[in-house]
Parts: sequence; C-alpha cells; structure tokens
Amino acid sequence: MADPALDRTHHHPAPGGPPVGTGTPTVDPKAGASATSRPPAKAGAGRGSALLRRAGRTAAALPAVAVFLYLLAPLAVLALSSLNSTSSLSFPPSGLSLRWYSEVLSSPDWLVSFRLSGVLVLLVVLTTVTIGTLAAYGLVRGDFPGRGVLSGLALAPLMVPEIIIGLGLLYYFQGLGLVNTLPGLWLAHSLVALPFVIRTVMVSAQALDPTLERAAATLGAGRVRTFLTVTLPLLRPGILAGAVFAAVTSLGEVAVSALVSGSNTTTVPVRIFSAVQFQLDPSVAAVSTLLMLVSVLVLVAVDRFTNFSEVL
Repeated sequence: MADPALDRTHHHPAPGGPPVGTGTPTVDPKAGASATSRPPAKAGAGRGSALLRRAGRTAAALPAVAVFLYLLAPLAVLALSSLNSTSSLSFPPSGLSLRWYSEVLSSPDWLVSFRLSGVLVLLVVLTTVTIGTLAAYGLVRGDFPGRGVLSGLALAPLMVPEIIIGLGLLYYFQGLGLVNTLPGLWLAHSLVALPFVIRTVMVSAQALDPTLERAAATLGAGRVRTFLTVTLPLLRPGILAGAVFAAVTSLGEVAVSALVSGSNTTTVPVRIFSAVQFQLDPSVAAVSTLLMLVSVLVLVAVDRFTNFSEVL
C-alpha cells in the first residue's frame, strides 16, 4: 500500500523549483518574447529577390548573345546566299535552289582545287604535328642555353603579317625552283601553321606531371618508350588542337598561297579569291559554305572524343 507522505512529496515540488510531474513543458519567458517579437517572413520578398537575380543573369547574358549573333550573322548570310536560284550573289535570295552546289561539285576546275587542298592539308598536318610536338616538348622540358630565344623564333611567324612571309618565300622559292609546285606550297603552309601547333602542344606540356615520366623510368621503361606510352597520350589534347589549327590554317591560306602558287597549283582559297574578283556568283558562296561545314564537323568530332575545348 502506497505511503501518502511519499505521494504528497512526489506531486508537490520543492519551494522555488519548477513543477515536477505535471506534464506541462516549461517555457522561458525571454525566449518566448524573442520568438513572438520576430516578424513573420514575407513570401513575396523571396520571390522578388529571385526575380531580380534572374533579371540580372539575363542582362549579363545579353552582351554575349549579341556578340555571338554578330559573329554568326555573316556566316548565315553566306549560307543562305549559296541557295539563291538566280545567278546573282544577293541577299535575301529570290528563291532557294541547290543548283550552285551541283555546279561546283561537277566542275573540273573546282574538283582539282579540292583535291590539291585536301592533299596539302594532310601533308601539312603530318609535318607540323611531328615537328611541332617534338619542338614544343623540348622547349618546355628542356634545360639548355638559348631556350627563350628559340621559343621566340618558333612563334615568330604569328607576329609577322602573312603577306610579308609570302613575299619572302616568293623570292626564296624562285631561286630553288619551288614556285608553282606542290612542295613549295607544302613548305609555305607548314611554315605558317607550325607556330599554332607548337603553342597548343606547349600548353599541354606545361601541364604535364613529370612524376609520371619518372615513375615509368623507375619501372624500367627507356626514354623512347616513356615518351611513346606516357608522354604522348598526355599531350594528346594539345596535339589534336594543333592538328585542327594547322588544317584550318592550310585550308584557308590565301596571302602566301597567292604568291607561291600558279596556274597548276591553285588551291580552293586562291580560286575563291579569283572568282570573287572576276566571276561573282553564288558558286563562291556554295564553296565557302562547304568549307565551313567541313571545319565545323571536324571540330565537333575532335571535341567529342577529347577535351579539345579545355586546351582552347
């Protein structure tokens, strides 16, 4: 039987202490006052700040959109002009037709220029990638006197106007009998495109971790095997970027080609330049659109399988 005294002690707290066993939670008066004095959050304020942030992002993106439209507008005009059904190069076109693409692809003169430019691109890419990769790796990782001077000389064609390079090559090739020849165009295009390959490969070589090469050497790999199995795969983004730049440079070279080429070695850009001067019709726009599509497809394909955009 329960003791009444114990029962009374359980239900009556000590003097000055909090109530015990009543089941009612205690509330601090100061905390309650601060909680009740805080104003309720307004849903409209958060919605308004989100709208302001969105408007700020939109306003910041407008200059970039304007720049892209400015850059793409001439290309869009050129592509639409190539579909003109009339014989005049005008915009907007009076009608849409693939007539000029058919004429270009069936013209013997244009086909010869296409083949010549294609062969030149292959030769220039192979030459510049081989020489440029070795030169860039040596300039970045080598330690020898005059390395800074050699780096400046390797990138010097980027600082000189192409018309001056073409004029110098014209005088030089005349004494060697290389004017109006495929080897002359090959050497000229390689000279112009080589600095682009060296520059892009140098970017990849500067980001190369030397401990990976040292690890391969400690595992017994020689210098050649280390370079082929470790260094080259790590330099692949820069090499591919340089190859794309070399191909685009060779495919669009006009100033140097016009001075060292001739009637038997007329590349596509030189033929376009001549056609614009003497025969301005939509066939020129059709050829330019084809070259643009090929360049875009190559860039998309390369960027699809490598981190090409990071090197750029």
